[in-house]
Amino acid sequence: MNRNTARILLISTGLIWGIGFIVNKYIMNSGWDDSQLLFVRFFIAAVFIFLIFFKRIIKTDKDTVKKGLFLGIFLFLGFFFQTWGLEITSASNNALITAGYIVILPLIVYVMEKRLVHKQTLLAAAITFIGIIVISVDFKDFGSFNMGDVYTFIGAMFWGMHIYLLGIHAKKKDPVVLMAFQLLVVSVLAFIAMMLKGGIPQVDFADWNSVKILLAAVLIGFFASFIAFTFQSIGQKHANETEAAILISTESVFGPILAVFFLNEVFDLRLAIGIILVFGGVVLSEIDILSVIRKMKNNKKSQHIERQ
Repeated sequence: MNRNTARILLISTGLIWGIGFIVNKYIMNSGWDDSQLLFVRFFIAAVFIFLIFFKRIIKTDKDTVKKGLFLGIFLFLGFFFQTWGLEITSASNNALITAGYIVILPLIVYVMEKRLVHKQTLLAAAITFIGIIVISVDFKDFGSFNMGDVYTFIGAMFWGMHIYLLGIHAKKKDPVVLMAFQLLVVSVLAFIAMMLKGGIPQVDFADWNSVKILLAAVLIGFFASFIAFTFQSIGQKHANETEAAILISTESVFGPILAVFFLNEVFDLRLAIGIILVFGGVVLSEIDILSVIRKMKNNKKSQHIERQ
C-alpha cells in the first residue's frame, strides 16, 4: 500500500467517526447510557472482525495478541471518557474537544522518545487547541466548567496515547489482528461497565422506535468500530503517528457540521471560528509550508529567467 492510499483510509476514518458523533448522540438521547452503547457497538465490531478474519487471526503469534490486548485498554479508556462526556455536552463540543489528541501527541512523542516534533506541527497543534477553546469555553460565564467537556478531554489524552502506541506496533505486527484483540478488550470492559452502571439495554421488538435504536447501535458498531478502526490500523502502518492524528482529526470538522444539519444544533460565530481554526491546524500540519513557499519562489525565478 502506498502512502496516498493510507491517507485516504485515515481521512475516511475521520469522516466515519464524524458521522458517528451524530448517531451516538441520537442513541443516548433515546435513553441508552454510554456503557450500553459502548458494549453493543464494540461487541458487534468484534464479532464481525473475528468472523471475517478468523483464519488470519487464528494463525497469529502470542506477542501480537498481547500487544493487541494492551492497546485495547487505551482504546477503551479513550472511548469511555469520550462517550461519558457526550452524555453531558453537545455533539459539536465532543467532536472538537476530542481533537485535543493532536495537542497531546507531540508531548507523548517527546516524553517517550525525547524527540522534538517539527515547529510547524507544534504551531498547528496550538492553532487547533485555540479552536477547541473557542468552541468549548463559555466566555459569558467564564470560570464555570462543563464536566462533559472535561471528560471528553480526558478521553482525548487516552486517544493520543493509543494513536502513538498503535503507530509503533502496527508497523511491526498485522494491523487487522491487533485491532481484533483491541475490539475484544473494549467489548469485555464495556460489558463490565454496563453491568455496573445501567445493565443490559431493554429493547421492545414490538416497538419500532425501540428497534431503531438497536439498529443504530449495530450500524455504528459495524461502520464506526469495525470498518473505521480497521482503516485506522492499516493506515497507521504506512503513516507516522503525527500525520495519522492530523488526518483522523478531520472528524472534529465533520462532526460539528453534521450536528448542525441532523441534530439542529446552532451554527453560531463561535462554532464557525472553532471549525476554521481546527481545520486550519489540520491543513498546516499536513502541508510543508516552507517547501511550498520555496517552490513558488523557484518557479517565479525560473519564469523570470525564461522571459529574459
